[in-house]
Amino acid sequence: MPYEVEYVIPFEILFEGSFRDNWEAKEAVFTNEVTGLFQLLEIAVNANELAEEYCNLDRGQGDVHVFFDAGKDKFLLIDLYLGHTDQHNMIVLAGHVPCYMEEQMKAAMLAIYNDEDAVPKSDFSEYFNNKLLADIDKSNYPRECELYYQKIFYHD
Repeated sequence: MPYEVEYVIPFEILFEGSFRDNWEAKEAVFTNEVTGLFQLLEIAVNANELAEEYCNLDRGQGDVHVFFDAGKDKFLLIDLYLGHTDQHNMIVLAGHVPCYMEEQMKAAMLAIYNDEDAVPKSDFSEYFNNKLLADIDKSNYPRECELYYQKIFYHD
């Protein structure tokens, strides 16, 4: 069985301090911990594109992005939905890896989760049952979130 983990954290935790201080900045840079997670999963995510999409959302909008490695046996899910009452700009960050990568993935995700600025945050949830794999099934989308129909985007 694969190893999966997910939690909810403030969006700005993904980025270096200069972006956290000024969301209008044109240059977004992922933290070393986030970059390490991407390297572990062998995926590429464009910091500026992700930041720009999130910063241009209206309340009650935001889609799910799934970033796959070349073999499609590892992925990272980033749910950008910005709820109407969300005062902390929370996102879902989740990952799926083969079971032999459990300890590496747990360490990489905890490095982000344990950031002292990652407040508030949800529980750190681990799965061994393909929950995330089922969650990213395109047949579940568009998915209704409040008054918005959320889409899912796959990135190879």
